[in-house]
Amino acid sequence: MKLSYSHWAMIAVGIVLTGAIIAFGMLRTPSSESSGGTASSDPEILYWVAPMDPTYRRDEPGLSPMGMELVPVYAEDEAATEAGLRIDPAAANNIGVRTARVQRTDFRETVRAVGYVTAVDDLASSVSVRAEGWIESLPVAAAGDRVEAGDVLFHFYSPQIATAQGEYLQAVRTGRSALASASRSRLDALGMSPGQIDALAARGQAGNRLAILSPRSGVVTDISVREGQFVRPGDPVMTIADLSEVWVQLNVFERQADIVESGQRVTIRATGQGKRAREGEVEYVYPTVDPQTRTVRVRTRLANPRGDLRPGGFVEAEIAVQPRAGVLTVPREAVIVTPESERVIVVTDDDRFFPAAVETGREAQGRVEILSGLEEGEMIVVSGQFLLDSEANLRGAMLRMMPPGPIDMEPASNEDRTDAPSASPAMVMGVGRVENVMPGHGMITVNHEPIAALAWPAMRMSFTTTGEVPLDGIAEGDRVEFMLTRSGEDWLISAIEPAGETTGTEEGEQ
Repeated sequence: MKLSYSHWAMIAVGIVLTGAIIAFGMLRTPSSESSGGTASSDPEILYWVAPMDPTYRRDEPGLSPMGMELVPVYAEDEAATEAGLRIDPAAANNIGVRTARVQRTDFRETVRAVGYVTAVDDLASSVSVRAEGWIESLPVAAAGDRVEAGDVLFHFYSPQIATAQGEYLQAVRTGRSALASASRSRLDALGMSPGQIDALAARGQAGNRLAILSPRSGVVTDISVREGQFVRPGDPVMTIADLSEVWVQLNVFERQADIVESGQRVTIRATGQGKRAREGEVEYVYPTVDPQTRTVRVRTRLANPRGDLRPGGFVEAEIAVQPRAGVLTVPREAVIVTPESERVIVVTDDDRFFPAAVETGREAQGRVEILSGLEEGEMIVVSGQFLLDSEANLRGAMLRMMPPGPIDMEPASNEDRTDAPSASPAMVMGVGRVENVMPGHGMITVNHEPIAALAWPAMRMSFTTTGEVPLDGIAEGDRVEFMLTRSGEDWLISAIEPAGETTGTEEGEQ
């Protein structure tokens, strides 16, 4: 039958694994149990397996359901599976196997983050008015203008303020001190400063315009009015910020936030300023997580005497966290990581290699923290471990698609395989006839023949395909061969092709 690209890819994986088995079989040292110090010329063959499906076993050579030659499994291979793979040290060196010890080291992490510059909240002032009126003139007309405390920001005309000024002057002229005091308090509430009220009393005449003064020295960072504009109490007019000090707000990944604390040293580099670094320390770690970026804000405060750290500017930072002593670590390249599990290849004193499941923690400076699965001083493989993993366990490729758990190195017997399997394989083959197909939804219903690997009788079942499997060439009534791949508790079709009609003899053999 014509095979799809994904089908050929799986065949290639099987060929590579088979080649690795044959290559490493040639590298094994002769058995010490052989009489006269020589290896047996006719090793015992236990059974034959399909290169792409080690659960497909036969008592004699032949072809797998995919048309590939079955691979023999020898008695010494079964023993090697239990006791680990043994390779001559010289041969291991020739194929690039490097090893290292599991060590306890000082684990020094550096948290890298990006962020931006903002004005310090307590060094910024918002300017507004306390009565309705109009902006008569606007000497400060643009964001970025620098002002000093007491400078005129704009002139404001308000009928309400003009009326209150007249009432205050009338009370002063008549000598009614209680009324004058009340009127003065009203002018203060409307936004006039004590100096402006004293000038009004000395002048003896109400003014048409009130000068609004800057409350602090700094830079106008925002302005939202124009000359002639009508404003009400509470409307924002402008914001003035003192930028002699600024905040740097950093975004730290959620998984690293728990090791960042106040007081830790921070090195900051601003975009466009080359390699110039500024030193600060963590001032505050915010207690919330941004739901969009999954980061935690970390704030630091920096002096900015020259004003070259501008609000909104982008920065990069490194936070030096306190190192932890005596952490069990291995080189990062030693860990074989899959979506379902993590493991390393351990080397014993007699040059045997076997996989060991591990649980990893944090990573820093090329080393990974080991939480469980290894002991200090054990020897592990840091180069060539993927090839060793394939040879040490013929089912290595299948185990990478199984849920996390102990790696079972015990092969199932023929009786277990055909009658009562103790555990489901990761991939199995099936044959059946299509009853319904929905290519656009990746769904297909098949009346399949018995699948011994799963102890399934013949039945009608609906399956979902993996994303890369096309169903456009499959029609209702077609007889198909398909491969099932386990995904959690479900079985997905990972390859499917039309199969020719077979005779009763051929079906009985299958």
